Amino acid sequence: MTICGPGDACEAVSVLIADSSPLFRSGIRQNIESQEGFSIVGEADTLERVISLAKQKKPKAVILGLTGQDPRAWEAISALADCSAVLAIIHVDGTREVLAHILKAFLSGAVGCIDRLATEEELTYVVSNVVSGRPAVSSVVAKALVEELLRVQGFAGTIGELAACADRAQDADRNLAGGGAMSAPTVVTHKWDAKENLTDREMEVLALVAAGDTNRAIAGRLSISEKTVKNHVSSILRKLGVAGRTEAAVWAVRRGVPSNMGPMP
Repeated sequence: MTICGPGDACEAVSVLIADSSPLFRSGIRQNIESQEGFSIVGEADTLERVISLAKQKKPKAVILGLTGQDPRAWEAISALADCSAVLAIIHVDGTREVLAHILKAFLSGAVGCIDRLATEEELTYVVSNVVSGRPAVSSVVAKALVEELLRVQGFAGTIGELAACADRAQDADRNLAGGGAMSAPTVVTHKWDAKENLTDREMEVLALVAAGDTNRAIAGRLSISEKTVKNHVSSILRKLGVAGRTEAAVWAVRRGVPSNMGPMP
């Protein structure tokens, strides 16, 4: 990725990496340097060092690893966000405390957030969006945010529970159709109202996106190429009128799209 102004020569996107682990920084560096149009302008192992380097180098983006233990982290993000797009990296372990850290990162000025176990593909995707000023998150972070949205709105506690709820509703419908009695009332969040707009394959892909799967994982589960998955995701976003995977996932779970759909024949 490069930044080009009218009549100007293209300029590589400058990136500053900050994390307390040298090994982790090395992995991030290798991934970024493998992408054409990016330039690593420095590394830092402390918050003080990354702020100092950012003032000197003025990078387009800062990739900042966070532990959530240092309260100065949010002030650091705010300071960095004044001149650079900030991508926060957080260890997501499913606790509410970590979810609070994710939200604090965004409220402090971060544009993107990924978990420390994100794939190279996800890092590339999020970085590319962040440097363009578009918010983006990895699949694990998206899943955590979606599940919190469901909890706040009083829906099923997790995506898996929501899928089970949808399955129970389908079983109840079949019982009624066959003359059987429905043992207990079942409530589904919202009616799935876009089935006619998406193909069967797109519905499968959307369900897996809502479950937090990466393109690579979806490709493996559906026995198709990653490029085909990307094409399906692009089509889904266009048809649903949403800007990214996170919005698509929220849209899906709020309408009861089961996250455990198997491949269709």
